[in-house]
Amino acid sequence: MTADKFLPMVGKIIRHTRRVQRELGPGHAEMVYHRALLHELRSSGETVQYQPRLNVWYGGQVVGEVIPDLVVRKGPVAVLVECKAAGHFEQADFDQIRRYLRAYQGEAMGLLLGFGGERLEFRRVLVEKAVKS
Repeated sequence: MTADKFLPMVGKIIRHTRRVQRELGPGHAEMVYHRALLHELRSSGETVQYQPRLNVWYGGQVVGEVIPDLVVRKGPVAVLVECKAAGHFEQADFDQIRRYLRAYQGEAMGLLLGFGGERLEFRRVLVEKAVKS
């Protein structure tokens, strides 16, 4: 999977995220950043789901669910957004967004956003899905 098709959407999300970061600054609970970014994106006309439940499948059965903060869709692709109040990312944050990407039924890129510092931190994450035979 190539990341190129996601870049325009990711760029737009990051621009809106920077606006939220400048306005709110660090120190808020993650929920504040979720809702502010949701407002920014929807106000700009983006199609955004807030905390959608994604099923985790095993052996043809739903065995659980995961809940990303935001899913931004444009046509057949999506960006799964995870907001963090911290200014840096831990391995657990990358593991979390990878779980979301594996559960998502479609083409998606993950985007970790860190609001805890004076400057916005972000990382893009892709996961190659196994082809079922």
